[in-house]
Amino acid sequence: MRLLGGRGLAGFARAPLPARHTTLSLLGSARRHNSTTSATTRKPFFTAPEGEAPRPWYITTPIFYVNASPHIGHLHSVVLADTFARFARLREPGREVMFLTGTDEHGLKIQQAAAKAGRSEQEFCDEVSLRFRDLADRANVSYTTFFRTTEERHYTAVQAFWDKLVARGDVYKGSHSGWYSVSDECFYSDIQVEKVDGVMVSVETGSEVTWQEEENWKFRLGAYGDKLTEWLSLPESVYPESYRQDLLKQAASLNDLSVSRPSSRVSWGVPVPGDPTQTIYVWVDALINYLTNTGYPGPTVGWPPNMHVVGKDIIKFHAMHWPALLMAAGEAPPQRVLAHAHWTMHRTKMSKSRGNVADPLAAMDQYGVDGVRWYLMRAGGSLPTDADYAPGELAAAYDRLRDQIGNLVQRIGSAAILSRVGEWDAAFAVPALDESFAGLRDGYDARFEAYDVTRAAALLMDAVVDANKFFTDAAPWAAEDSTAAVVYAYAALRLVGILAQPIMPAKAVELLDRLGVPEGERGWAHATWQAGAPVDAAEIVRRIQSGAEKFKGTTLFPRALVEEAPKKEVKEKKVKKAKENKAKENK
Repeated sequence: MRLLGGRGLAGFARAPLPARHTTLSLLGSARRHNSTTSATTRKPFFTAPEGEAPRPWYITTPIFYVNASPHIGHLHSVVLADTFARFARLREPGREVMFLTGTDEHGLKIQQAAAKAGRSEQEFCDEVSLRFRDLADRANVSYTTFFRTTEERHYTAVQAFWDKLVARGDVYKGSHSGWYSVSDECFYSDIQVEKVDGVMVSVETGSEVTWQEEENWKFRLGAYGDKLTEWLSLPESVYPESYRQDLLKQAASLNDLSVSRPSSRVSWGVPVPGDPTQTIYVWVDALINYLTNTGYPGPTVGWPPNMHVVGKDIIKFHAMHWPALLMAAGEAPPQRVLAHAHWTMHRTKMSKSRGNVADPLAAMDQYGVDGVRWYLMRAGGSLPTDADYAPGELAAAYDRLRDQIGNLVQRIGSAAILSRVGEWDAAFAVPALDESFAGLRDGYDARFEAYDVTRAAALLMDAVVDANKFFTDAAPWAAEDSTAAVVYAYAALRLVGILAQPIMPAKAVELLDRLGVPEGERGWAHATWQAGAPVDAAEIVRRIQSGAEKFKGTTLFPRALVEEAPKKEVKEKKVKKAKENKAKENK
């Protein structure tokens, strides 16, 4: 919400306040304001419907396959889900949030990877699963359950779920043939594969496939075409919209689904009840984890989930196969399946063979946890479009946090500037800033309701940029009175500190600490601003001074974390772009 543009101080028209105005402290006291409703007109997603007793808000990530160590794509999935989970807590703090992430530990790939490592399957899973858990913990992910499909409770749930399918007559034993990918753990039809350099591969993933014929159990997916169409016709069922429309077309013509593998080929998994020759297909087993976590097969808590967050490559499993299986077992489908795009490097899909896989732990070592979280959400939070991972862009994003947010915190902490703060006067009001700040919370809310974290983050940065611009133009270091500059800078930082907590939880809290904001004034109800409300400038000064003393000699975003190489890369790209533009002009 850029309202100020490139205008100088003269561009910020000041107007006298009306004689009568609402009494509301610009420090955001929840006791003295009427909270506003979200700017979005559709049914809110992150809060319970009005008049209904709120059940737990339940969100999941895909459970990650442990055949290899985690990469930046895994981090993106779990941070995106964490951002939504934290936003749900911020919006409705009295409501329980259930947040599941974890690891998928069965299947042929695990058998092969464990054998290659010279370990038992369980030992291999224990070791690699811990890496995923460590990554989530390092990234300050607020999961409530880290789930592993090798847990005993999950075996019980999967077998109970299978028994439901059998009782309904929705599974039967038959023969199956097709192109099987070990890497993707699924079969492909003739039209889904192609020959590349003499090798048959999946058109979608590029993974090698081999023709296999086997006896296994099948699920009558085709029998659920009408019910799937009904569910997929709900606008909120799948996001982005393009995926929902594509799935709707596929629902019109469905083939039955293979749901087991011969145990002679795949022994590491959940056995089919009553049939020791078969192992339940790893994807069926893995999907059921979301239900196991709610207490299934006993009384469940939190079902159906409010959101499954998945990568776009597994949307069909979660938004076609999974809802149909749930319907067959007599369970409600998820309320929403949200698919995010992928991360590439140099516009190419990340791959170990290409040597272009980004290490998330190394990135956090260099830029800090929240520096990386901000970059992932700022660049990759636009869900439909692939994001290109570039160390130089990460460095630039971190620089912007330091230059805009970190620098403004330092500027308002100047003892000389604070000594020139007097009493607030109505003549200090800046309508453009008042309008921007007053609409910040609702604008942020609307962007989250649209799942557009990229634009939500941009909105926060714009507010700080505007405050910095006003501060610079006011030149409080040279003025006789610095009240307006300090008050508006403090207001912008306080609002951003509260609202940024889902994206940068640790740095947002540190920002609020540096501003001296009491812990009881950091909730959604406090992220308000109203023109014409009384301002206690002396209290603002006191808070800034207490924060400055507490963090004396430190900065919010330390420069030492950033290396010069990535910044050089950004500069070289800008120079190259400028040359290209100049060449075009000369044609």
